[in-house]
Formats: sequence, structure tokens, C-alpha cells
Amino acid sequence: MKKIFYLIAIFINFISCINAQDNKRMANINSIFDKMELQGVDTRKPLLFGYFFYDKDKSKLESLKNELLNDNYQLVRLEMSEKNEFALHVEKVEIHTRSSLLERENQLEKLSKKFKVETYDGWDVGNADSTIPLISKSDFEKSLETKTDEELYKLASELYDNETNDKAIIAFNKCIEKNIKLDTSNYKLGVSYIGLGQIKIGVTKLEQAVRLNPNYFKACFNLGAIYYDNQQYQKSVYYYQKAAKINPKDDKVLYGIAASQFVLGQFKDSETNCKMALKLNPNNTNASSLLDDMNKKK
Repeated sequence: MKKIFYLIAIFINFISCINAQDNKRMANINSIFDKMELQGVDTRKPLLFGYFFYDKDKSKLESLKNELLNDNYQLVRLEMSEKNEFALHVEKVEIHTRSSLLERENQLEKLSKKFKVETYDGWDVGNADSTIPLISKSDFEKSLETKTDEELYKLASELYDNETNDKAIIAFNKCIEKNIKLDTSNYKLGVSYIGLGQIKIGVTKLEQAVRLNPNYFKACFNLGAIYYDNQQYQKSVYYYQKAAKINPKDDKVLYGIAASQFVLGQFKDSETNCKMALKLNPNNTNASSLLDDMNKKK
């Protein structure tokens, strides 16, 4: 009887692992399909799907490769990777829904196990014509021309939420050109530039958002944080203090002021702001640590 219960437990655990893997794969598929569709890609048409496998034993990948070539996959590469193991990359022009792509992934996982290949490592997607980008800048810009102001701003915001920063920049620049929600468009444009590492222009856009809307808390707060990270502590204090005037009960803002003041050697003011932050939120560990550091220096 104990053995039966043990086998049932193993089976339940096995099913749970399969479900967890399916959920993870579907979440990844949904994320990529969402981003493609936001950018105007027709995911119902044939696209070039690539699939990846890894093993330290090249002969196993050779056997898998031959099986896949017989099923009309095209070989991209079979070579040593940077991880000191062999990588197999094949591709095939297919039409996939989200659910059919999950089925394809599970099929390839089973096939890799059949040939005792160590890892099936997922997929990527491109244009069916590999010489043409899946999403060209010019095509994306043309697609924006057909949208109403409401549709344009909604699309830009969805791109922003999905951290598709390059396309969000194009869309929000178009919003600004059309005078759509200028303060928020500049703010999100700035955050998108910063997401691509273009700090200088990103900060310029955040500052424009504050000029348009002096009560823009998030813009002031982010400017305080960015200037702190870039060691411009006076400007950090300036924007954190603007944020504090908008929301004086935000402990994170008060800590931000204190941190910049501490670096500037304004220890008394820094201590005061740390204590105010902790009064608002006793669990603010950053303020608590900074206050401890100042007490040790006394």
C-alpha cells in the first residue's frame, strides 16, 4: 500500500512539473506575441521560427539534426558555443497560434529526449524572408499614421508598459508632435530613452514633463533618483525636494533627500530627513541604515 501511495505521489509531482513548464512557456509565448502584435506584426501569417538545442556530445545533436532536416527544418548552425557545449539551431517557416507554438515546443522537447539531447532551449522568430526585418522602423511609423489620437496614445502606453522602448520612443514622439497628453508623453518618452541607456536625452524629457506639469510627482522623484545615480547630488536634492512638496508623506522621497545631503556633507539635514522618513515608515531599511552610519561617525 505504501508503495502505491509513493508511486501516486511521484506521478502527481511529475504532472505538476509538466504544468509548471507549460505555464512558463506559455507566459513567454504570450509576452513575445503581445509585443509583436503591438508593433503591427501580423502573427497569423507565415513567420520564420528558430529552435535551439544544446549538448556536450555533438553526435547526439547530429542525430537530432538529421531527424529535423527530414521534417523540412533548415540547419542554421551546429557548432561549439560560448558555454563550451555544442549548439544546434534550426529554423522553419510556419504559421503558429500561441497554443500551437506551445505544442511545437513540447514536441521538440520530447524529440530532444528521444535523442538524449541535454537541453531544448526555446525559440525565436523573424520575418519569413530573413533578409527583411520583422518590424522595420519605416513600416512601424507608417502604421502610426492610420491611428486616431486615442489609439496612438493607447498603443504608445502599451509599448511603454511592455518595455518595448525603441517603439515606445517613436510612438510618444508622434504623440508629442500631435500635442497628445504632453506632460505624460514626455515623461514616458524620457523613461523609454533611459531604458535604452540614453540618459541625457531621457533626463531632458523628464525635465520637460516637470515644466509642463510642476506637480508631476513621478517625474520629480525619478529625476532625483537619476541625478543621484549620476553623482549630481545638488540636482538630486532639488528634484527630491520638489517631489516632497507634492507628497510630503512619502518616506522614500525623504530618504532620497537624506542620501544626497549625506554625500554633500550636510549631515544635520540628512539626519533630520532620515528621522522624518522613519517616522512615516519605521520599516524603511535604507533610512535606518543611513542613520546608523551617521551615528557611528559621531
